[in-house]
Amino acid sequence: MTRPAGKKVIICPSRLVYIKGLHYLISALGLLKARRTDWVCWIVGEGDKREELQTQAEELGLVEEVVFLGHREDVPALLQLADIFVHPSIQDNQPFSVMEAQVSGLPAVVSNAGGLPEMVEHERTGLVSLVGDVEALAAHLQHLLAQDDVRMAMGNRAKTWGTAHWSLDVMITRLVGIYGQALNQVR
Repeated sequence: MTRPAGKKVIICPSRLVYIKGLHYLISALGLLKARRTDWVCWIVGEGDKREELQTQAEELGLVEEVVFLGHREDVPALLQLADIFVHPSIQDNQPFSVMEAQVSGLPAVVSNAGGLPEMVEHERTGLVSLVGDVEALAAHLQHLLAQDDVRMAMGNRAKTWGTAHWSLDVMITRLVGIYGQALNQVR
């Protein structure tokens, strides 16, 4: 996969199911296209809503802008090619995809569902909107597409934060600590 020339890449790795809110994303991309055309959105994943989402994209005239990549084994490599990560979930806890995006240095545009606001600090490591607020989602994407310096600064802060919280070394250290506490309680 290669970046399209002259376009910024918005990426959404997700299962294509209702709860992930991709129908909100496609509606927001329809609004975004009316404002600018210097972007493409890669939707990575499979699910029972794929045909419905593709039809929605076609009806909004987004055939060239929204690319359904299907199941991929190279998501970390795709994240390295992207500029913005988006996750418009209706309900979620702490999705692995947000962790991967942060460690890859991408600013995240997410909804305020579940644990997402705990992972993404609004206007610092990304932008957070209300679940289902298509206008705010489009405005957040527009803002990051238009402001390269803001987008890159958020991405750098996301990488610093993500590396400190989600790296393998940090997780192993935490896990060893938990086992140590459990052993101390047994003794």
